[in-house]
Amino acid sequence: MSIAAAPQAPARSPDRASEKTQTRLTAVPAPLPAPMAPRLPFVVLVSMLLIGGVVGLLVFNTSMQQSAFQEQRLQEQATTLAAREQALDGELKKMEDPHKIAAKAKELGMVVPQNAAMLRVPEAKIEGEAAPADRSATPPLHPKVSKPYSVLVAERKAAAAEAAKKKAAEIAKKKSEQQAADEQQRTSSGEAR
Repeated sequence: MSIAAAPQAPARSPDRASEKTQTRLTAVPAPLPAPMAPRLPFVVLVSMLLIGGVVGLLVFNTSMQQSAFQEQRLQEQATTLAAREQALDGELKKMEDPHKIAAKAKELGMVVPQNAAMLRVPEAKIEGEAAPADRSATPPLHPKVSKPYSVLVAERKAAAAEAAKKKAAEIAKKKSEQQAADEQQRTSSGEAR
């Protein structure tokens, strides 16, 4: 008996076998862009911070400039008031001068009394005898005061220095006039040749 061989199925090639086991590749759609919703609050926040910072700096700078102008104005006002205070203080000192007070009293007709009487209030007594005042008892207000020797010496030195300056100026003027005349004579004699 012979065994007949059963028809064999055709042998598969290794390439075909792997094709069957592999899955088919398909095209994947492109990824969708990320939604703006999560980024939007961050961008708005950063923008608001930047705008707020710039506006804050402008407001701060403006207020600093205004305060600087106000400080300058107040400084000028303080300087003016200080100068006025000094001027008024000088006027007050002039008014407090005893000679000025005496001159004003004399203008008003006041005189120095010859005899003054004192009134003691607790004892109700009058000491001394009051006499009417007249102009003969009032001394002259401004007696002539001679200058100290040092002031006289300083005035003499200043006068001598001033005279020396004038003399030096006259000599320099004569010298420059002489030079101008010589120069003019040279130029006129040069033209004549």
